[in-house]
Amino acid sequence: NMKQMTFLASTLYKNLINIIKRSIHMTRYAAVEGGGTSWTVAIAIDQPDNIVEKLNIITETPEITLGKIREWLNERQFDSIGVASFGPIDAKVGSPTYGYITSTPKPYWANTNVLKLLGLYDEFLNIPFDFDTDVNAPALAEYILHKKPNMTSSSYITIGTGIGVGLVVNGATVKGLVHPEGGHMLVQPRDGDVFQGSCPYHGRCVEGMCSSGALCKRLNCDISELPNLDDTHEVWDNFSYYIAQLCCNLILIVSPERIVIGGGIMNRTSLYNKIRVSD
Repeated sequence: NMKQMTFLASTLYKNLINIIKRSIHMTRYAAVEGGGTSWTVAIAIDQPDNIVEKLNIITETPEITLGKIREWLNERQFDSIGVASFGPIDAKVGSPTYGYITSTPKPYWANTNVLKLLGLYDEFLNIPFDFDTDVNAPALAEYILHKKPNMTSSSYITIGTGIGVGLVVNGATVKGLVHPEGGHMLVQPRDGDVFQGSCPYHGRCVEGMCSSGALCKRLNCDISELPNLDDTHEVWDNFSYYIAQLCCNLILIVSPERIVIGGGIMNRTSLYNKIRVSD
């Protein structure tokens, strides 16, 4: 009848108006991720995982690499930006070196003012931004995208060339005296394991025992040979033992409600169960 038709038309009209308004006011997020090998810049619309554009740039000098990202951003519009970088960084707001990569051994990158070179003190001065580590950022992403009701904490471990630990406590990443460096946590040797570790600073820290470089040093092999090792090789038992120690220490100290483990080495999915049952 006429009333039903009028109601239907009115409802369709309101829905159409809402769709138009939403399309006009969709939030545009910019993200920059910095690594020792390459940097990535991307734009997402409405949802952080709805990435519509991105650019990958080989890591050269800070001026060249960050200059290219700044030019790319200058050609686009966005409402906020997040920057995650390899470290060590100064992520403490109010510090004189906030926004810097600090004492990295990466050639040319020590004491680099990342935020200034990206234009966040110039062109993009009035745009909200955050600066964090390249492990805290995915820790926060995993927390936001997959959290359960009433969940307030999470940890992310990445295992590859190095080992990094990101922490979320009370819904925010941890940026205290310095950012977390859990990969350099010392671990107890497994019975019968005489390997002294590869870390030039700490020897038998988690990174010194479990990074790809540590595994290669232990086995006296090239990194390209690691994927060819059988899942039953003893090196994976040692690896799992030390990563399990890292997880236990995180639980004892920080009490995260979830620990997510990723990185290139964890493409060997059999390792997840080995870590769970390691004694």
